[in-house]
Amino acid sequence: MSVYSPVNSNSRSLFLSISSLLFSSLHSIADLSSRNTSRFFAPSLAFFHPTDFIMLDFSIRETIEFDDSTPSLTEHVDDATDVGNDHTPSPGDDDDDSFGEDFDHAESDSRTLADENHGSPSPKTSRLSHLFTNFADEFLDIVEEDAQEAVIAAAKAQNADLGKMVKQHDHEIGNLMDEFYDHVSGHEKRAKAESENVRGEMKSLKRSIDKRDQSHSAFQNEVSDRFASLEQSVVGRILLLEKITSSRMTRLEKSINARFASLEQSMNDRFAELEERID
Repeated sequence: MSVYSPVNSNSRSLFLSISSLLFSSLHSIADLSSRNTSRFFAPSLAFFHPTDFIMLDFSIRETIEFDDSTPSLTEHVDDATDVGNDHTPSPGDDDDDSFGEDFDHAESDSRTLADENHGSPSPKTSRLSHLFTNFADEFLDIVEEDAQEAVIAAAKAQNADLGKMVKQHDHEIGNLMDEFYDHVSGHEKRAKAESENVRGEMKSLKRSIDKRDQSHSAFQNEVSDRFASLEQSVVGRILLLEKITSSRMTRLEKSINARFASLEQSMNDRFAELEERID
């Protein structure tokens, strides 16, 4: 069963301070204990340094999960204090260098020393180690969950940014498509209007050509009628002139014949008179 309790910034600072105090106390305990005890705590203490723990403040989540079977943080501190009071410092037994070693190397050294000495830590030390291990496991779970939440948050932020970029690109593509459709629609409208204008001009030109054809046909008919009328008039006038000429020629011929007859008679009379005179 798990119990969740919200932790604000002040609670987080208090939690980090108490945890730092706890780790410092555990380091002091390990420093004041025998070599076997120090070697027993070395793997955990070398892995969790107080300074490194404080640096993880920004990655601790807002909700911390606790197990019912795990003692409270106050009990951890009290137990650490009790253990620290039970031990007296041993001069010349300084193992600070062991706390900076790698976790795997320290654990290997601890197992080697345990096999060599065939000894086991005291019950209080075992209980403190168990409490510290539970606390470390709980802290690792918190850090792991915070890391997962940070990765998820970063992925969500990246997905949100990508979503915004995709939406922006979709919006830009939509605007370009709208502009393209507007351009195509305007071009089609202009082409349709120009086509209608051309059709109107063609119809007007056709009507004009039809009118010109009709006018030309009427003109041709009028010219034909005029030529026919003129031809009839000329023929009539020629016939009339022929009649007049024939009539005049007949009268002239009669007049000439009459004059020749009169002249011949006059000449005959004069010749007769001349013959009479000659006789």
